[in-house]
Amino acid sequence: MVISVLSEAPVFAKNRPVKSPALPANRPFPSAVELVLSRYGELVDGSRASDLAFHAALSAMAPATRAALTSDLKCFLNWCASQRPAEQSIPARPEAIVHYLQWLAKGSENRAGAKPATLSRRLASIARVHRMLGFGETEPLPTQAGMVKDTLKGLRREKRQRQRQAAPLRLGDEMGEGQGAPTGPNLRALLAACGTDLPGLRDAALFSTAYDAGLRVSELVATTVSDLSRMPDGTGRLEIQKSKTDQTGEGALAWLSAETMTRLSEWLGASGINKGPVFRRINRLTSKPDRYGQQVQRQYLGGQPLTRQGVVAILRRRLLQAIDLGLLELEPGTEGDVARSISAHSFRVGLAQDLFAAGEDGAGIALALRWSSPTTALRYARELAVGSNAAARVLGRVRGDSPG
Repeated sequence: MVISVLSEAPVFAKNRPVKSPALPANRPFPSAVELVLSRYGELVDGSRASDLAFHAALSAMAPATRAALTSDLKCFLNWCASQRPAEQSIPARPEAIVHYLQWLAKGSENRAGAKPATLSRRLASIARVHRMLGFGETEPLPTQAGMVKDTLKGLRREKRQRQRQAAPLRLGDEMGEGQGAPTGPNLRALLAACGTDLPGLRDAALFSTAYDAGLRVSELVATTVSDLSRMPDGTGRLEIQKSKTDQTGEGALAWLSAETMTRLSEWLGASGINKGPVFRRINRLTSKPDRYGQQVQRQYLGGQPLTRQGVVAILRRRLLQAIDLGLLELEPGTEGDVARSISAHSFRVGLAQDLFAAGEDGAGIALALRWSSPTTALRYARELAVGSNAAARVLGRVRGDSPG
């Protein structure tokens, strides 16, 4: 089937027919990836594509992966279309990919230069789309060319920066003998800032659950009442139906403290939620002022779960409230930067650091937080590892300033 061009696209010099995977009869709407490919149809050779393989590859991707692939593909195809003459996108020339990576890294007045992690992701997306359209089975992909690899390596060396991670939100207590409590934003301060009204009960349960279970934000907002169960000792179990590393839906179990179970019970009881999403939006409606200037504010519980953006907004609002209440002490003028440095992932980073500070090794942390490899856990605990490694322990004792 020939790709239908949804809007006027630049004409590739060779102007040869382009084919694309056909839509199955039970798929009335094309995917975002197909729409992007159709938009730049004359720059894409889909003659090798298999309908079955193409849609199988799409269905195997998590929603976030498909969204990232669509964004990366759109960027690359748009760049190819802007060249004079227009560059063929698939299959691409290695030289074109080199120029594209350099363009991404350089940036412009309206766009910051891409970081090494972004460059690697964009390159991986280009390779994936090539494979989805049948290239790379009998010949090397253009992304595997030596000049492409060398270019990426050189750009990484120029940047020389570690991938920035979310600032940790640790519990706020010392985790090992002789250690001091962690400084900066922490879970205890956020919980104290929540209060006892309906939004406060929700936010306290949200934060406590996110930390205990080390949840990704997608797992957090997907939590339902039926996923929760209480144990005889007051602790709880959270069944995680599906996650980033569990695309087949086998599920996983996470432990919840008795404190967290209490906060969840208070929130569910006050909200009247007995099924469906646990963490929901609370809508506030304020009446018009009466003749005395008084206004009445009513709160309405929504039926849909919080969004990723909603969780981040709640987190940062509570952080600023904790600062205003004197629960956190920060250097004057740094409040905004600190708020921007945290995200929903900060609970996961904080738990990893707390576990590391308590003496757990990378393998144990990876198992607890459902990582496929200890590498990520050790990266998150890098700063703590400096004071906990063999050199610090041995030389600390010899020089009389052992960390513990």
